[in-house]
Amino acid sequence: MRIAFLGKGGSGKTTTSASFIRHAARTRSSVLALDADVNAHLAGALALEGEIHQLGQLYDELTAYLKGMRTDLGEKPMIMTTPPSLQSNFVRPRADDPFVRKYALSQGNINLLTVGKYEQADVGSSCYHGKLSGAISVLHHLLDCPEEIVVADNTAGTDAVATSLWFAYDMRVVVVEPSKKSVQVYKDFIGLLPALAATTYVVGNKVEGPEDEAFLNAQIGSDRMLGFIPLSRHLKRFEQGDLEALTKFQEEQSAVFDRILSVLDSQKRDWSVYLERLRETHARLCHDWYDAYYGLKLDEGLDMTFTYQAVLEPAALISSHPVPVAGENSE
Repeated sequence: MRIAFLGKGGSGKTTTSASFIRHAARTRSSVLALDADVNAHLAGALALEGEIHQLGQLYDELTAYLKGMRTDLGEKPMIMTTPPSLQSNFVRPRADDPFVRKYALSQGNINLLTVGKYEQADVGSSCYHGKLSGAISVLHHLLDCPEEIVVADNTAGTDAVATSLWFAYDMRVVVVEPSKKSVQVYKDFIGLLPALAATTYVVGNKVEGPEDEAFLNAQIGSDRMLGFIPLSRHLKRFEQGDLEALTKFQEEQSAVFDRILSVLDSQKRDWSVYLERLRETHARLCHDWYDAYYGLKLDEGLDMTFTYQAVLEPAALISSHPVPVAGENSE
């Protein structure tokens, strides 16, 4: 199952998500982490060392892999919302998956994919949504089972609603400080996407006693609150360079992370709804501007036999029948 951590800049979502990743890794055979934040600090928070492959710089390479042997696209390019085909390559959130093995930074049972940050060449010429394209394509080709954990540290604020990331996760946790500005990020997100209200929760961070807890419960509702994390001296030590302090923080707040994990385990994904949203989003983006940009109808001719349920069954990846495509009549 997939969970995304959101929040106002400076709310502590990266340290919270890193602590949750480490907590989940204690009981799960594999945790796939995604650093989708422009600041790209998750590797440091997880104390992972090694070469980081920035997905934002590898879009053509990534999409060539994900495209696999599909023929329905012809010469048309894949964009970040192009739905998969039965002949696509897919990614499993496991250390032995070829994609994860090549592009993830791994240590123990934690595997980290990183979108990457702005480079000098990006100044004045590109937005972060372009860098997210590769990671978004990967998520739409990711076959994760209910017992597998995928954790994303997303960009600050409500920026994720501008991409198909809005439906890519089964659950969202907004990390909120006890302030009106921080609470407003949660309210803005729910206001923009009321359909996700039932699967969006809040963790109070930097909480200094009952008054702060009461404030957050009153502003958000106790049914949405998964717990309160106090202003911790361990985090201050961690931010000063003491990496072991994050382990102490994680252990100190294990009850909150157990609660998050329990709620995540209770989520149910409807792959049919996921595919419907992906196809709708792809068609809208194509009609809005991608078709005009490429001079092609990018949402026509696609493999309409594809379902996620089919590719989750390995035997279904082999088919001897012609593939019906969108925009063509079948007899």
